[in-house]
Amino acid sequence: MNIGKLHQIKKYYWLLYPTKDIAADYFAAPAPVAPATAAADVAAARAACWSKYFNCKITYIPENSIFCLLAEEGNFLKILSTNGELGWIARLDNEDWLAYFKEVKQ
Repeated sequence: MNIGKLHQIKKYYWLLYPTKDIAADYFAAPAPVAPATAAADVAAARAACWSKYFNCKITYIPENSIFCLLAEEGNFLKILSTNGELGWIARLDNEDWLAYFKEVKQ
């Protein structure tokens, strides 16, 4: 992935954490239960649950969204969403970023 370029989410929604440390702590925390069924409802429920757990604002960016990649540090991407949200997304070690995102021209 290229820093400073626009990328589109090809698959799933991604939680957007305010700091890289909170994104890293996400994998060590117990999983919240989200009773909703629609993807957007699940994303909103998980973001709300994790926000409460970590005592901060966690949002999400949905499939087909565009973002600008600002930094890549190991399993973390620092991004700026088209809604003006700045934050970090995280992946597991065995995931490939390119399976989920594609670079776009505009």
